This record gives sequence, C-alpha cells and structure tokens, in this order.
Amino acid sequence: MNSDSPSDKTTARQQMVAFIRKELRETLRDRRTIITLLAMPILLYPLLGMCFRFMAVNANQTASAPLRLTLNSETEALWLQQALKTGGTILEQFQDSTEAPDLEFEYLIPQDNDGEHSLENSISNTQADLGIKIQPLGEEGANPYSKVSIQLIQRSGSPASETAASYVASRLNALNIARIEHWSLENNSTLDIPIRQSKSFVAPVETPNAILQLFPLVLLMMTVTGGVYPAIDLTAGERERDTMETLMALPVPKFRILIAKYVAVITVTLLTGLMNLTAMTITAYVLQIEGTLFGAEGLTFLLLLKLFAVLAAFAVFFSAALLMVTSSARSFKEAQAYLIPLLLVAIAPGFVIMLPGAELNQMTAFVPMVNMLLLARDLFDGQARWLPSVIAFLTTLLYSFSLLAAAARMFGTDAVSTGSRGQWAELFIRPDHIVDKPTFGNSTFILAMLFPFYFVCSGLLQRVSEVSMSQRLLASAGLTALLFVVLPIAFACWQRLKLKSTFRINRPNGLVWPGVILLGLSTWPWIFEVVVLLEAMGLQTLDASKIENVKSLLETWQQIPLWVIIVALGVIPGLCEEFFFRGFLFSGWRSSAGRVATICGTALAFGLFHVVLAGGIAPERVVPSTMMGLLLGWVSVRTNSILAPALLHVIHNSTLLTLARFREELAGWNIGTVEQSHLPITWLAASATGIIIGIIWVGSTTRSITEISSD
Repeated sequence: MNSDSPSDKTTARQQMVAFIRKELRETLRDRRTIITLLAMPILLYPLLGMCFRFMAVNANQTASAPLRLTLNSETEALWLQQALKTGGTILEQFQDSTEAPDLEFEYLIPQDNDGEHSLENSISNTQADLGIKIQPLGEEGANPYSKVSIQLIQRSGSPASETAASYVASRLNALNIARIEHWSLENNSTLDIPIRQSKSFVAPVETPNAILQLFPLVLLMMTVTGGVYPAIDLTAGERERDTMETLMALPVPKFRILIAKYVAVITVTLLTGLMNLTAMTITAYVLQIEGTLFGAEGLTFLLLLKLFAVLAAFAVFFSAALLMVTSSARSFKEAQAYLIPLLLVAIAPGFVIMLPGAELNQMTAFVPMVNMLLLARDLFDGQARWLPSVIAFLTTLLYSFSLLAAAARMFGTDAVSTGSRGQWAELFIRPDHIVDKPTFGNSTFILAMLFPFYFVCSGLLQRVSEVSMSQRLLASAGLTALLFVVLPIAFACWQRLKLKSTFRINRPNGLVWPGVILLGLSTWPWIFEVVVLLEAMGLQTLDASKIENVKSLLETWQQIPLWVIIVALGVIPGLCEEFFFRGFLFSGWRSSAGRVATICGTALAFGLFHVVLAGGIAPERVVPSTMMGLLLGWVSVRTNSILAPALLHVIHNSTLLTLARFREELAGWNIGTVEQSHLPITWLAASATGIIIGIIWVGSTTRSITEISSD
C-alpha cells in the first residue's frame, strides 16, 4: 500500500492526537503544574497591582505637592509673597501664553532660628525645599521694591529645591530690572537694558511610563514560567523515569513524539498566559488603575486580544527554546541547571527596552525576545505600528521553527537517552581511546571560557602603561596565540583528539589560492560600507570622542614599524582566530549540526568575539564581523581546511592595517579618513568584481559541498 494513502494519513493523525492527549493528560494532572498555572497569577498580580498603584499615587502626590519655603519671620514671608507676585506680573509681559502654571508654595517659619531648627538644618533634613534669608528690612516690609539682601539656601541634588530656587530667582531678577527702569525714569534718563530675556514652554516628547516599561516583562515572564516545569518533565523527567526509551522504541517518527510534547508545553504556556491576563484584568479593575496602566481608553477587549496574540507568539518561541534546552539534558536536575541561564538571558531584554530611545522599528523587530517585549509595551501604550509589529510576529515564528528543528536533532538520541548523568568532572576525564573530533559540548565549553578570559586579560594588559606601544602590541598578539591556539591544543591533547581532524588542517587544492588572495584583497571596501550603513541607520556608537581616540591611536602607530603592526594585529590574530573558530569550534559544532548552521553559528560567535575585542564598547562590530565570518566559513567548507580562510583573514587584516598606516597619502583620494561617509564608487565596483570573481574561482576549484562528507 502506498505510504501516502488516506488510511495512512488517518492513522498518522490518530497517532498524533493520541500522543497529544497523552502528554496533556500527564501534564495537567500534575499538582505542581496546576499550582504554577493557577496559584501564581492569583497571588502575584494583586501584589503587583498594589505596588503599581502605590507608585502611581506617590508620583501624583509628589508632582502636585506644594514646594516648601522656610524663612525667619512672618514679615519676611509677607515681603516674599508680594515680591513673587509682582515679579510674576512683570514676567508675564515677556513670557508666552504656553508657560506652565505658577508653582504653589507653603511658607514655614521655624520656632527657633538657632540649632536644629535653623534654616540650614530645615533644608538639610528635607523639612523644607528652599531657605530664604532676607536682610535688612525696615518699615517698608510690604514693599517689594525696598532694598534688601537675599540669600537662597538650596539642597544639593534635589530637583524640588532646584525648581524652587530657579522660580524665586527669576522673579527677583525681574523686580531688579523693573526697579532700575523705574529709577531711570525718575531721573529723566533713558536706560536701555542690553539683554532682555523671554521664555516659552513646549510640551515634552512623550516617553513611555516607567510602569509600562516593566509590566510587559512581568507579564511575559509570568507566562513562560508556566511552560518550564512541563518542558523538563516531558523530556528529562521521562529519562529519569526510564520511559523515554520506551517511546523511542515505538514504530513512530520521533519528530511526531516531539511535536506532541511541544503542543503540550504550548498549551500549558498559553493557559498560563490566559490566567495572567485574567488576573491582570481583575486586578486593574478592582484597584481602579486601568487608566494609569493603559491610558484613557483603559483595558479594552481589543487590547486583550492583541496582548494574547503577543503572548501566543512568545509562548510558541519560548516553548521551542525550552524543549531545545531540556532535550539535551540527561536528568531533571541537569535540565533545571540549563534553564537558569536561559531565564537570565530572557530577563535581560526587559532592561534593554527601558533604555532611552528603545523602540520597535524595522531593525529591532528582528531581535528575538526584544521585539515581543517592545511590541507588548507599545500595545500597552497604544502606539504599536503595523509594519514593525507584523515583522516582529513573523520573525518570532521563524525563530520558533528554527529552535524546534534544533530540538528535533537532539531529542531522543542515544547520546542523551542513555549514558552518564552529565557530571562536570566528565569535561576533565581523559578518554581511554583516541577521538577524531571534539563534541559540541566540549567546543562550546572552551568557547565560553575564552570570552571572559580574553576580556579580563586584555583589560589587564591595557592597564600596563610602563611598556611601549610596540611591546603592548606584541604582548596582545602573544595573548591571542595563548588563548586561541595553545589552550585548544592543550585541551585536545588531554582529550586524546586527533589534531589534524580537530583543527581541520588539510591541504586544499592548489588552484584555490588565487581566488582566496583575491577575496582577501577585495572584501574590505564592502565591510566598510556595512559600517557606514549601520551609522546611517543610527546603530553606530562612534561619537566624536571615540573618533578622536581612533585618530590618536593612528598617530601613535606612525612611530611603530609597519611590520610590527601587521604581524601583531594582522598575521597572528588572523591565524589564531581561524585556528579556533574555523578549526576547533567548527569541527565540534559540525559533529552535531548541519553545514549551514555551523557556518552561521561560528560566524556569530566570531562577530561577538570582536565586540569583546573592543572592550564591549563597539556592539556595531557584530554585523560586519559576522558577515566576514560567513565568508570565512564558506571558504572553509569548500576547501575542507582552515588554511584557505586563514590566508584570507590575514590578507584582509593586513590590507586594512596598511591603509590605516598610509591614510595621509590616501586622504588626497578621499580614502581612509575616519569621518568619511562612503568610498568612491569605482572602488566599490572594483571590490564587488573581485568578490564575485573570487567566489566563482573558489567554488569552481574545490569539491562540491555535497561531496564533502568528512567535514
């Protein structure tokens, strides 16, 4: 019978329904799942609602509270009231009608002007916002034009004290100018005030409410926590109960079993999201804070539907991420240890959206988790736009499918279904036999260690100021070789790994070298154009101070021999980075992932490393470095070796360093200047031609990718 016959399709659907019902039944009857699903939102949202209400009420009270002025006597207070009123009338002649309303003041008179009740202590103890000493006052105490000496006592760092002092000073200055003009008229002379000030007020740009910035993170994190326990129980839990092997032995595709577990996790996550929305709605209406949280329209049914759609997309994404992580765990305890970093990573974007200027646009819509948090915030604030919202929604679904595909590769494999419990000591136990390549876990472990090691060591190196720049460059090159070559080789020898296959040291076809050299010479102009494009899109962090630092560094390099710069910053980093990223890391990840996934993963790690290389101050380097990493990875796959990408990398670095060294000579051609916006079109055309010819050359002189099975 044909495998695609209707009866077979019906059987497959019945099997899928049976598996889904089985997983849902086992999950929903678990007491801990029900507690997470029902009890947590019921307990948490009333507490959060009361906290938000307290914060909102406290903010309103602070904004509407009168400013407190303290003076030594009631006579001085009466004089000041009259002076402020007269000065305000004078200022109205110069101010626009859009001026903010006058401030309200409360006048305080200490019982004792000495000791703890002095004006200074009243300001210091926050009993008053501004202290005012007025001397001397005679019989004309109620006359604002009487001659006096005034001292303002202000509390440092207090916005309220600063506001009060500015308000009082502006009206007293107006009185002074009016008094001088009055004196000139009495003496039949004309006085032209050289500087006349006027002030107008404009409405500030609306910024997201601080509560609204925090609320999406709380809502989304409370939703995804509902799927944490089911994801662990349905994967690592079944391994501990010795039921995973039984499932794997069934004559059913393991992907079908994974989909059933995925549906169960999504169902519990969505039910948790629905409970969170319900608890949030009830809390908002009971505490009467829906207007504060959701604007004038409040919490409408349409807004609830939009929020549930966002929660659904986030649940689909996070459920796949949870299954991908827990599918690689061998025990319940190990899965919990894996999920702690995942939850910390999930919390980090919540603080990103609180940064000034963070908005959902065509760029941030592609950033996982950040896009959903920004979309939820915009929905709360009523400012969501259709195009970025649709992009964020679709990309989140795409990322979910990618994570699910990665989970399918790990789910139910012999390597995770049986064997050890994943002790930390296994990373350091020496195998009894020789191994061809490192595992995915080993290579990832070394990568995770390299990032903080390089960050700390390079930072310490920068603090050494007694050595010359040449010595510092050579020390940096030595550090790169130590971390990216010596450390992986030492680990490979301890783990009895074959060095040739681990680091992919193979001799490529000799005809490939002209194409590799051409690519090395041709890539830098378009990498530079990517940087310019990022700057035009507002993603560049090179401000004026950083540009000056770059200029200063380039001037310092003029005193260093060119060969030292090329060797320290071009040759050694190029060789060492390829030795690790397209060698050790590539072979380890290739053992568990496809070619495309390995190329993309190592390229991204390569790009993130260059942010660490810059001390974390140049996040825009991720994009051009990752693009370069993609090209290097492709060349590595085509040649099945690290030698060709190493040469390409060295030529690329050396070309850029040479251009930087001779930037003054190239400035006459408008090339190589720091402030330059674009390279000449002829250079870009020549670069594009070189890249195309180089790719065709490398592709035609190497074996087909489909033939490279040993890679």
